[in-house]
Amino acid sequence: MGWAQTAGSTLRGTAPAGVTVVATDVNSGAMRQAKASADGTYVIAGLPSGSYHVTAGDAESADIAVAVASVAVYDFGNGKAGETGTTTVTITGRRPSVEMHSSQVNQLVSLHDIQALPQTTRNFMEFADTVPGVQFSVNDHNTSLRGGAQLSSAVNVYIDGVSQKDFVQGGSGFAGSAGVSGAGDPGNPFPQLAIGEYKVVTSNYGAEYGDAASAIIIAQTKSGGNKFHGEIFGTYTNENLRTKTPTEKASDSKKGRAPSQEYGLAFSGPIIKDRMHFFVTWEHKDLSNQGDVYPGAGISLSAAQALLPANVSSQYGPVTNPFTEDLYFGKLDFEPTPNDRIEASFNYRLEDMYTGGSGQNAKSTQAPYTNDVKRSDIRWQHNTDLWVNELRLSYQDTNASTSTTTGSPQFAYTYYPNPSNLSNPAAGAVGLINVGGPGSGVGKVSSQKGFTIADNLTFANFQAYGNHTIKMGLSYGTIDLFTQDGSSDKSNATYYYGVTAGGVAATPYLVQYPNIVPGYTDTSVSTTDKQFSAYIQDDWQVNDRLELNIGLRWDHEEVPAYLDYVTPSDVVAGINSLFPGSTLTYKQVLALQISDKAGSPGINLDNYISTGSNRKAPNNFSPRLGFSYDLTGDGRRILFGGYARSYNRNVFSTMALETTKVALNNNPQIYFPSAINQDAFGPCFTAADVNPANHCYAWDPAYLTPEGLGTLQTDASSHEVDLLNNNIKTPYSDQFSLGIRNTLGEWNTQATLSYIKSYDTIIGRLGNRYSDGSYFQNGSQWGAQGVPGVGGLILWDNGGEDKNLQLGLAAQKPYTKESGWSMTVSYTYSDAKQNNVAGINPYQVGSNQYLFDYPNVSDFPLLDSTAVSKHRLVMTYTRDLPWDMSMAAKLSLSTPTSAMQIYGCQTSGVSVCNSYGGGVQTIVSERPKDTLGYKDIDLQISKNFKLPSGVDGYVRVDVLNVFNWVNYDPNLVSFPKFGAAPIYAKDGPITGSPFTVKLSTGAKF
Repeated sequence: MGWAQTAGSTLRGTAPAGVTVVATDVNSGAMRQAKASADGTYVIAGLPSGSYHVTAGDAESADIAVAVASVAVYDFGNGKAGETGTTTVTITGRRPSVEMHSSQVNQLVSLHDIQALPQTTRNFMEFADTVPGVQFSVNDHNTSLRGGAQLSSAVNVYIDGVSQKDFVQGGSGFAGSAGVSGAGDPGNPFPQLAIGEYKVVTSNYGAEYGDAASAIIIAQTKSGGNKFHGEIFGTYTNENLRTKTPTEKASDSKKGRAPSQEYGLAFSGPIIKDRMHFFVTWEHKDLSNQGDVYPGAGISLSAAQALLPANVSSQYGPVTNPFTEDLYFGKLDFEPTPNDRIEASFNYRLEDMYTGGSGQNAKSTQAPYTNDVKRSDIRWQHNTDLWVNELRLSYQDTNASTSTTTGSPQFAYTYYPNPSNLSNPAAGAVGLINVGGPGSGVGKVSSQKGFTIADNLTFANFQAYGNHTIKMGLSYGTIDLFTQDGSSDKSNATYYYGVTAGGVAATPYLVQYPNIVPGYTDTSVSTTDKQFSAYIQDDWQVNDRLELNIGLRWDHEEVPAYLDYVTPSDVVAGINSLFPGSTLTYKQVLALQISDKAGSPGINLDNYISTGSNRKAPNNFSPRLGFSYDLTGDGRRILFGGYARSYNRNVFSTMALETTKVALNNNPQIYFPSAINQDAFGPCFTAADVNPANHCYAWDPAYLTPEGLGTLQTDASSHEVDLLNNNIKTPYSDQFSLGIRNTLGEWNTQATLSYIKSYDTIIGRLGNRYSDGSYFQNGSQWGAQGVPGVGGLILWDNGGEDKNLQLGLAAQKPYTKESGWSMTVSYTYSDAKQNNVAGINPYQVGSNQYLFDYPNVSDFPLLDSTAVSKHRLVMTYTRDLPWDMSMAAKLSLSTPTSAMQIYGCQTSGVSVCNSYGGGVQTIVSERPKDTLGYKDIDLQISKNFKLPSGVDGYVRVDVLNVFNWVNYDPNLVSFPKFGAAPIYAKDGPITGSPFTVKLSTGAKF
């Protein structure tokens, strides 16, 4: 079955001077042409990718496959195909070859790979991990994509040339892919049936691509042709087709009933032969995702169960989290003339699920989550002999939100193993389990809605000291952004109960609940984002061996919620008021040189106070430079390299923190007398300590109601003030690469050395200080003074950095029907460092980006990255078998990723922690040594058969994790003691899947 595709690809080469070269799409009948110039060169730009029959008058003709977003070459008159770029050019009856002349570090994922390889999800991006430097992960059923050692939010995905970027939460290149907590989403971002093929570019992409600082994916959808085609599929698995998870084994629980099914269909064909075609598809997911509820790191499941009452401990173990998704995509193409093409498309993504039911959150804490994405595009392309112009209008409307119809309190149980340690009873405290309602985190909302218009102009075969293909473009977008940090319903309060060896305390020691700060009414932020960009790119063939790629991109974004923000008057007054117990103002104290680190500058709070007119949007210029050189002159050995700067984006949920945090105080800490209390505002151990000024109240059962909580008076110091620097920059990366490509028989190989350094990730640091300007006192920063009369101070600045020296080795033997097999090998060595130290894995998708352990971001060292393994190997193999059968296998191996830990001074044996030097807190990044790392082998076997009326049917079995290797979650490790290597939570969730069988069937015509 053949599907045509759409893309901005190019066919070029040589032909007799003056001859018209005609390329005809064999599926749709669409034709494009160009006249060969006086020097015998021709260029046909703006081609939809697909299979073409190419002629040049009476000269030799050929059938050529042009890949997505690439350049194919065919030279008439010599019977040979040349290669340039990164595309595969296939001449009917001959072996496939790969385009070699490209400065981009990239690899193609073919439709054969998508259809044949075993697959855990139906997320088409899963196959991108066959490319060196790219990781596709499945953690707790949530999927995410990462390039190199950077955050997943640095990825961007282009579908038919349109960016799918999430402007509010980041995600993995797709709006709506961040999920509830930012850790990913179990759904598919786009129907896999609609994807024809895609290209993964890990660095040095052209100037036409933006909003990314790591890898990008350029995917092309299928289109209709002159014949009707259809496809239907169904996939099924359940609890009887998998083994138990570690949590199920540890809790001796039965596997819950968990049927999961996916099904869908696609249909395409002509409306007017050779002129107008359609393609439509629908896919549905109905999953019973199995979550694991387990205690926090540092205590076994059996020990935690023994400490808790039966109605609580019984909530440990496996939990079913239902998830449903519907994906729709449709496209109409029309060619009114041989020089014009009009395309219109739409795609909808509708998801419903429940949050909770994993980690320390029991099933009873679940809350509904809805994720809807709606997009539509219309494109008009006009071709002449000299240039091609594309005008595009895009619309998007996305919304992701958690909600509850009725509020319900949450009860959190925390284990204190050393309650008699009066100096630090919280030492070694472990969160055991949260039960009841969803807690104060419910009510988060993010959305983006608006239009983007773009125009791209390409001049083909411009001659001046060689041949030039010059591309240039402009775009403008107006997008309404919305974010809400949480619900203001006090019914969603969280009550904390202390647990010791003697059991659970009779009353809570702490309650936290959402509370609108007096004087504020709105807890959400909306703004109309203005996005501008322009680029120019010259792909210059200097001669038949050397090609230069020279580009420049400009991006400018105006976010009124940040630019026009005015710091509230009560915050400004508090900053300018006297520091308690000092003759200096709060601003003057923060400006002091920090006494516990010689030479460290103070903080100038004027850099964070916004007047509504003292902030400016940056103009970001991105040079893109690359080269390729044919070492042998026959296109079989190519040296390539380049440098590129690429700007990502500051997500709106961070840029809106000044408004959301000052209005909604999700953390008013109210304490009740308890021997294990760590009241940050004063003692609250016994009834004698009751003092509302210290947030210490006598317990009253009325506080279990919203009305009772409303009687509590919280001091302003429990509130939070977030201030962004008035000169926030856009995160970016500098990308350097040097590599070589070879064609060896039927194999294509590539070796690339890359160095990517990323700058200016926004980091939140604690602004509270003691009266002498110091950060630490008596081993702690938590007693320092916030803004008087307002609350604790968090300052946001650019400062997050990572760097990665990476060696990528790749080899591909492409599939051909004649050979009947294919194979890929991908090895990546990464020496990556980062200064973002905010927990075990601060570079997981949902990283919160808070750094509170040192006063300045610059104080944090560059340590081994938690984002990427040192060594990673991925191999795939497909084979046609007798009796219309086929099989495929995938092997994935990687060494353990590092985990980070911050040791307090007492833990490391140092008695004083208020000066830098011998009393500094210790930060380490180490790899667990109790496992060899991630390992997985997946298999699939299929049987094809003929049905009546020319229908081809098939049955298929996928076996995931064939050897049932246990791959522990790298986000859940613990450091047992100072100097010891971290260990995995072996009773907790795993990465990937246990041994699982998936059954599929389908038909095509």
